[in-house]
Amino acid sequence: MTPSHTRIPAESHGISLADLSENARFVLEKLHEGGYEAYAVGGCVRDLLRGRSPKDFDVVTDARPEEVKRLFKRARIIGRRFKIVHVVFRNEVIEVTTFRGGDASEVQRADGGMITRDNVFGTIDQDVWRRDFACNALYLDYASGELVDYVEGFSDIHGGRLRVIGEPESRYREDPVRMLRAARFAAKLGFHLTEDSERAIAHCRETLDAISPARLFDETVKLMQGGAGRQTFLELRRLGLLEHLFDGLATWIDPLDPASDWPLVEQVLKATDDRVTRDLPVNPAFLFAGLFWRMLGRHRLRWLQQRVPAEDAMVLAADEVLAIAARKLMIPRRLAEIIRAIWMLQADLERLAPSGDAKGGKSSESELSEDQQALMHAPWFRAAVDFLCLRSTTSEVDASVCESWRRYAPERSERHEPMVEALKPSDFGKKRPRRRPRRRKPAGARRPAND
Repeated sequence: MTPSHTRIPAESHGISLADLSENARFVLEKLHEGGYEAYAVGGCVRDLLRGRSPKDFDVVTDARPEEVKRLFKRARIIGRRFKIVHVVFRNEVIEVTTFRGGDASEVQRADGGMITRDNVFGTIDQDVWRRDFACNALYLDYASGELVDYVEGFSDIHGGRLRVIGEPESRYREDPVRMLRAARFAAKLGFHLTEDSERAIAHCRETLDAISPARLFDETVKLMQGGAGRQTFLELRRLGLLEHLFDGLATWIDPLDPASDWPLVEQVLKATDDRVTRDLPVNPAFLFAGLFWRMLGRHRLRWLQQRVPAEDAMVLAADEVLAIAARKLMIPRRLAEIIRAIWMLQADLERLAPSGDAKGGKSSESELSEDQQALMHAPWFRAAVDFLCLRSTTSEVDASVCESWRRYAPERSERHEPMVEALKPSDFGKKRPRRRPRRRKPAGARRPAND
């Protein structure tokens, strides 16, 4: 791997620095004024070359994380495996990374070759070989406006190729999550994996099992909520990666079999893609409730066959299915509670569906019985109705049941609706500061008299 590269002038690649966000330009300019190299890099450059508006902007520099932090008032260093800096603005976060080095002796690895700690800094000539795919390894030089291309990423973008930089199998073993990223980029961009990049996945799939459930959950949310969740799901299945994310689910997914779990899973993924496309809030708990709903039904049936009461059977089945999901993914407890609520409300929504006498429009809550009104005020009622209506699209529930509840819970479409975060710091066991206990006065102690 030689450090030779091509510099493509602005008039040839067509990207203007004005195409970057105002905040990204501010960060690049500040680094440049500080005497550092500064480049926009990765997906934002790729998307601009494809005529699309980037979702976010990443910056790479020769400044060390501590040096970057000193340049910006609102900046924080994050990460353990490799430190990066988040420069925080009101409506945007710019991620700033220091060039990674190529000194293999300083990189910590597990027995299988997976990198566990990587705070090795270097130069742009070294950094490019540490990136994953050639289409994501183009550097837009703030100083000159030129594109710096070491790995023919420019031609890969125009040719629709997704190619691992370096030897694919060793790169996947360094970080198995790259295989998931391969599936996501192939689906999202419509690119095709090169033959060697795809072939190596078959030899490395099992290495995903060494990834922590917390990181796998985070990556899975990115896969399913990136705007191309349906196609990504199918790509994961095609590459044999699905079973390493969703234990026990892959065998029940067959797009050609209407009796499989796919019809409902497809509707959930399409609904999620639609909301992402319309820039509307997405609830990850809703997504997971849909992915595991049919599995829940199979476990519930086993308990019913053992003559367990219906309500208890549902609770036991939910416990089992969430435990199965947790073998691969660390679903945070607060999201698991929402998933349970969506599941548990389904039977009541079907049983207590309002009569269909009213015609169109939103109906008054006063028309409902006490049980129906209590159901309406249950936590996550609206998400449960949305899920009920998705089930009706697969004929699992009569469409009239959905329509009757829709009069009281119109479809969610508000942009200002609060976002349900997939992960919070508290999900990783971050301890809250302990409160000092209040000293109690002994029983019978008298208060001092006021002077």
